[in-house]
Amino acid sequence: MMVKENISIEDIKKMSYVEFVGFINQWNVLPGAHTTLSKWRTFANINEKSNILEIACSTGFSSRELAILTDCRGKAIDISKQSIQSAINNKKEYASKIKIDYLVEDAYHFATKEKFSHIIIGAALKFFPEPQVIIDKFTTLLDESGYILASPFYIKSTIPKELVDEFRAVFGFTPTTESYKEIMKGYKELEIVYEDHNDIIQETKEELDYYCTCTVKRVYMTKNLEDKEIYKVIYDRLYQIKEMSNKLRPYQRYVVLVLRYRSKLFPNRYIELF
Repeated sequence: MMVKENISIEDIKKMSYVEFVGFINQWNVLPGAHTTLSKWRTFANINEKSNILEIACSTGFSSRELAILTDCRGKAIDISKQSIQSAINNKKEYASKIKIDYLVEDAYHFATKEKFSHIIIGAALKFFPEPQVIIDKFTTLLDESGYILASPFYIKSTIPKELVDEFRAVFGFTPTTESYKEIMKGYKELEIVYEDHNDIIQETKEELDYYCTCTVKRVYMTKNLEDKEIYKVIYDRLYQIKEMSNKLRPYQRYVVLVLRYRSKLFPNRYIELF
């Protein structure tokens, strides 16, 4: 028998963005979603022998779907207990045979003697107060000729201050306001094996509604909720998140990156930037 979860409207309103994502099991995808994963798979040669690590994995989308595609193994970490529990549930429900372990870990303090063929960062560096510390730390966990896989946002024109403020109010942090060149400074010690720049098309109201409706219906089914007011609160907050992201699309691009570590080259650059 499914147990009804005891949650109030006030509980939902008080959740941070990260807590809310974990609670509703939003498939918090990286820029480009499946398209980006397919590019990584191809240009970083991810296969059944690969041992991957995903940092700030949220509810587990990237590592789960790559494991489905390639039969790779590995680990995925996030500081949010709620998000990791959702990632574990997603593995059980949608990909029970994958060889990915989901762990509650603070990336700054994550310690292991294990080496990885690929480390997935996606667009998650924005969540860290000291992103360069994260890049430097996790580069040391790569195998020889291992890869950092990233898909960061960057701006193609200045985001108006009122939109930055509105975004901060919804998400609890500031959106990416750096240019492509500023973003790439963090990766200067790694070889750029592959990069692909992408525009982002805004979603229609119909597309936003369909996504939010599907996600919230699943929340109700899995958590055995009944209160229609709670349904509306969850829907409204998720729609607000998606709508806010949508407003930034005209100012944003993202770049899919495959970055290689080789000890005999690191941290020098001998390849020109073309």
